[in-house]
Amino acid sequence: MVDGPQFKNNMNCIGINLSHNSSASLMVNGEIKLICQEERFLQVKSPWVFPKLSLEYINSYLKKNKFKVHKIAFSTEFNRPFEFINPMAHYFTIKDYKDFYGEKYYLRKFKGLSVDKYIREMLIDKRNKLKSNMNMEKFKLKKNWFNTKLFQDEQVLAVKKIFDLDKKKIYFLDHHTCHAHYAYFGSVKGYKKNFCVLTLDSEGDTSNQTVWITRNSKNILKEVARTETSDLARIYSFTTLLLSMKPHEHEFKVMGLAAYAKYEYANKVYQDVFKNILKVKNCKIIHNKRPKNLYSYLEESFKKYRFDNIAGGLQIFLEKIVTELVKQVHKKYKIRNFALSGGISMNIKMNKVISELPFVDKVFVPPSGSDESLCAGACYYLEQSNSKPLENIYLGINIDKNDEKKYLPFKDKSLIIKKNVNSNQIAKLLSDGHVIGVVRGREEFGARALGNRSIIANPSKPDVVQEINEAIKNRDFWMPFALSVMKDKQHQILKNPKKLDSSFMTIGFDTISKNLKKIKSGTHPYDGTVRPQILDKKKNEKYYEIIESFYKITGIPAVLNTSLNLHGYPISSTLENVIHTFKNSGLKYLYVNDKFLIKKKNV
Repeated sequence: MVDGPQFKNNMNCIGINLSHNSSASLMVNGEIKLICQEERFLQVKSPWVFPKLSLEYINSYLKKNKFKVHKIAFSTEFNRPFEFINPMAHYFTIKDYKDFYGEKYYLRKFKGLSVDKYIREMLIDKRNKLKSNMNMEKFKLKKNWFNTKLFQDEQVLAVKKIFDLDKKKIYFLDHHTCHAHYAYFGSVKGYKKNFCVLTLDSEGDTSNQTVWITRNSKNILKEVARTETSDLARIYSFTTLLLSMKPHEHEFKVMGLAAYAKYEYANKVYQDVFKNILKVKNCKIIHNKRPKNLYSYLEESFKKYRFDNIAGGLQIFLEKIVTELVKQVHKKYKIRNFALSGGISMNIKMNKVISELPFVDKVFVPPSGSDESLCAGACYYLEQSNSKPLENIYLGINIDKNDEKKYLPFKDKSLIIKKNVNSNQIAKLLSDGHVIGVVRGREEFGARALGNRSIIANPSKPDVVQEINEAIKNRDFWMPFALSVMKDKQHQILKNPKKLDSSFMTIGFDTISKNLKKIKSGTHPYDGTVRPQILDKKKNEKYYEIIESFYKITGIPAVLNTSLNLHGYPISSTLENVIHTFKNSGLKYLYVNDKFLIKKKNV
């Protein structure tokens, strides 16, 4: 791994995430200018590919602004080429996954039997249609299936086809180091002293949990713990699969389901199934009585219990283990401020529990702490002495006047297009119960729509959830929507005594019970908690004005917010994507910059 502080300030660098939900970022003079996700270009969710289109977009930005790139870093040192020859997440069914973790692959490995035939069958599976954007032919040979060093050479070649850069300026960084530096250097100002970063994920460069601390204002993180035995994310993914949902994609559904379980029954599952698998010792999550075949153990254990209680027991297990980890870090290092990154940081229920611990002053959870943000972490590592925090995440593809001229369907007779529509007019429609797509400027990076590629509605209307689901989202009935809340009015609906930053919808909060009915459709339907975007007007003034106008009409300082996309697709990115989503859904109203599109049959 390269030593970041050796680099000079005022240099431009690119970070590349070549793993789950591949992505690329550009930092100019210490500031993240672009984060591009390959899924937005391909309109395929979470692709395992070389992010060629993202890098070409960044290269065009560099040329347009006459910038040079001085260094490039990959955010994982030892990627296995097998995942890129065979990105099974894109075509595996639930049955395929159960076969993979069962009789066809892992059980055979446990028995010492060959799995070569199964792997060869996977490599020629006709359902595998996602192209890697790299020359992967050499890796189809048995001896190269998992040759990470040879794969590094291929990654360098792929980069050099786009950027004219000496290969000595192309680096490979440790996976968890990038997670940690993203959380720390991307965090808002004011959290930097006596600060700890925890990274928790399934696996990256052989590790799945690290602890980092800082003691002074020099902005240098020190790693104090690392382990490859956490297994928390693996247990969560296995449970997701055994509940017949897709692993590495639907863990959030299990989290949403967990709240429906009665604590008595969920706790019994925790005690009987999960409790003794792992423990925390010396700030590390390690094996306790972990069965050798973890998947088979869970599969057999779950036969005694109901699905919601399994989800609830799993959530209790996750929260107790991470709580113990935070307690041990606090006790040993006297630290009261924490940041979380890695895939497990996406669990907003766990983040809520951590934030409420009495010895925790602040918790910062950066946007999309899963692998898609590793590219930004690579940039922050390379330029840590000169870096600036993430003030907002509107860092993707832009929609401007030229796009409007090209893609807005001005001649479509099934639509009415109104110009110069303002926030007051939008707010009035929202107050009347209409659901509106809102699109403006640069798209949000990450898993959450934050007002530039959003669907918004009146959260006090109980029927809007069904309308949104039937019109476009097709979400599972138990899954909640979220809220965008005016920061200076948050006290009216949220309990946030520590004044935590939740600009990016990454922490769960309790709500004020007397006002719950005003925001019910934007909260969890069972426990009344909420995953809010607490919006500072400076971060997105135009979006804030809509909510402010809505507040003046209704007295509700928030709107229901969910991402603008068709079911099974990533967030609509370009205006072409947006119009496709609008025309192929039951959405009636679309607000693009200051123009309003209305389907005539609904007028």
